[in-house]
Amino acid sequence: MQSNPAVKAVKKALRASTIASIRNLDPDARRAQEVQLLADVVELPGYRDAGALLLYVTAFDEEIGTSPLITRALEASQRVICPRVDKAAHRLDLYEVEDLERDLEPGVLGIPEPRRTCRTVAPEEVDWVLVPGVVFDLGCNRIGRGAGHYDRFLPGVRRGVPTWAIAFDCQILDPIPVEPHDVPIRGVLTPSGRIERKK
Repeated sequence: MQSNPAVKAVKKALRASTIASIRNLDPDARRAQEVQLLADVVELPGYRDAGALLLYVTAFDEEIGTSPLITRALEASQRVICPRVDKAAHRLDLYEVEDLERDLEPGVLGIPEPRRTCRTVAPEEVDWVLVPGVVFDLGCNRIGRGAGHYDRFLPGVRRGVPTWAIAFDCQILDPIPVEPHDVPIRGVLTPSGRIERKK
């Protein structure tokens, strides 16, 4: 998964400027938008009917906090699957999380990840995916953190499984550079509404 050096530089610059834009949001307005986005996630296609949700655990200050979403899913008796980075293998391993306090520990870069004692889960078991990202465009392409974990992982989920992201409006830039290995998602939910990929 080699990136073109020029494209890689553009992605890096977009990532940095977008993170700066998020951090410059008015704190009260940002909190209100986060609450609304997390409330609206349950209305996204396939979410309510999903038996097993793949949800990432918030790792960075500029990310929308996902803990309330995870807690709510557990209370609704949905299975919550969270990823753990296998740095040596350059892949995401999946584990079922039943308790946020008990089942998470600091992983790569101090990011909260499931303990290896949690039940392992195959990608085929996942019914719905919340995908992290820093920058998105109107075609539902994304720029992540640059490691390529989700671009390698997403082709392994079952065909037709909904893949969505939640983002602030300042994270939508169009167009963004796309390389052959970049995997688009089904849609992005923003404070202004849904952006869905055309079939």
